[in-house]
Parts: sequence; structure tokens; C-alpha cells
Amino acid sequence: MRKTFAAAAAALTFFGGVGTAAAVNSPEDSETNSSRGASERNGLFTSVTGKLVRGESGYSITGESSGDRYQLSSGSGILRPYVGKRVKVTGSTPGGPSGGADRLTVRTVEPVASGEQLPERGTTQLQFEVSTGADVPDGMTFYGLFGEPGPDPSGKVAGIEELGAIALNDFDGDGVYTAPLGMKRDSRVVARIAVGSTATGPREVIHPQSVVQRDNTVVLDGDTTVSTDYRAVRSCGDVSFTPDSDHGAFGVRATGVDCGLARQVAADAEGNLGDNYRSHEFTCLASESDSELGGYDYTCRHGVRKVTFAAS
Repeated sequence: MRKTFAAAAAALTFFGGVGTAAAVNSPEDSETNSSRGASERNGLFTSVTGKLVRGESGYSITGESSGDRYQLSSGSGILRPYVGKRVKVTGSTPGGPSGGADRLTVRTVEPVASGEQLPERGTTQLQFEVSTGADVPDGMTFYGLFGEPGPDPSGKVAGIEELGAIALNDFDGDGVYTAPLGMKRDSRVVARIAVGSTATGPREVIHPQSVVQRDNTVVLDGDTTVSTDYRAVRSCGDVSFTPDSDHGAFGVRATGVDCGLARQVAADAEGNLGDNYRSHEFTCLASESDSELGGYDYTCRHGVRKVTFAAS
């Protein structure tokens, strides 16, 4: 069964089952363990089922069937909620299928009850998809966020820190970023899309815009895709400093950040005109404008996110 859900600027479609958590491929949370040998191999990926352990040197897992222990690398605390639980982790080993099997860069984490078998990957699938209309800045990454919904459908949906995440990829260079997750059938799951960077993980939810839980939750009774369109660079208009005057921030453009926040950053140039300043974690650098009207050009950066404008 294929379902499609429409929302404001983009379509929401879902595949799937339940409760899978995935880890982003980020350098944070580097963990330890020893031994060699793979448990399950599917193409370029290795899967291991066992109890997730966290020690002084990080996260690790020992395969139930093989007895092999793996040092796990994941991102942004995604593994933390599953410590002590029986899970199936899937990821890549440094040397590909034939080598380095004592280290595993985690791509997905799927909780599984004791004695319960996970459905075959792909039986029920949750797919995340982002279509971009322009070049995406280096370092910018899209993420699919997912997790179990809370008891109140009209309450606030879980935030980025509380959800699992998986990085989306554009392997064929067509501007469409995707990532699939194998999940259990006939359950409810929160599904959101965020933008961030490979260094920091997901930073800002871009879809759905609503923060109400029911608007972010679906029943996964068949293959489902969550999709949205995203413009990496947005034109955000002008910000007036003083009513009925020529003083303001003009031609505000935002890369990897919504216009609301970009306009707030630009508005803080008032009182700092010609000077460098910080706003909402952005560092803003001023340079004299070459325009006949004078003024200053500003470039504000926070990681891969950027806001530019002219101010006078």
C-alpha cells in the first residue's frame, strides 16, 4: 500500500513499520571495542544484532551469532537512548566488506525485543527524500528524523535531540537526497526532515513546519516516503531599522537557514553599523560597500549556514 500526505509546500508520503532508530555518519561519539569478523553482510554494509553497551571508551556491540565485538562510530548522541537494549546496527567497515571488521561506522540502529526477529530489510520501508533546486553548499546535509510518538497527539512533537536521525545522500548528483529505513509494520512513527552539517548533525527542522505531534506522525502500514522541496539559498527581503527612513538591511539572503532567523540576524546590525557583531550564534563581518549609495556589506556565518545583506 502506498500513501501520500500533502503539507503546505511539499508532499508527505510514508513507507513503513515502526520504531527504527538510525545514526548519522558524523565524527562525534567515537567508541571502542575489539575483535574481528562480520555478522551479516549486505553488499557494502555489515549488520550486527546484540546488546548495545557504553563504556569509558564509547559504544560497542557483540554479535549474538558470531561473538564478534565492534567499535561503533555514530553521530550526535543517536545511540544513547538504546544503551543496554537489544538492537540491530548496520553500517560500513573501514576496509569495505573484506577488511577492518572490528570497527563499524553506524548507519542505522533498529531496536528489537528479546527473541523477536526484525522484518527483512525493505519489507516495510520509510523513505526520506529532499529535492533541491540549486547547488547545496559544501558540508550541508539533510537528515531524516524519526521516533516513537508521545501519548498526546495535540502536544508538541519531539525535537531534534530526542529523535533518531539518518543522513540523506545524493549519490547520482541529480539534486534529490534520499535515505531508506527498514521498519516494522503497522505502527505509528514520528517522521521529520532537518538540515544540518556533517560536523554537527541535524540543526534545523524544515519539514513539516508544524510542531504539533499529530502533524508529524503517520501509521506505517505500507511503504511510505516523507518528501519535501528545499531551496538552499532564499531571498528574504529587507529589514527596516527606522520606520519611514532609508536605514535598514537590504537584500537579505539566507543559505541553509529560514528567513525568519535570517531577518533577525540582519536586524541586529542596527546599532552595530560598520562593525562586526554576533547574533543568534552567527558571526557577522562587515566590509565597506562598493555601491554608490555607500553603506556596508555583511556576511554572517554559523557553520555552513550563511546570511548576507547590505546595511546603511
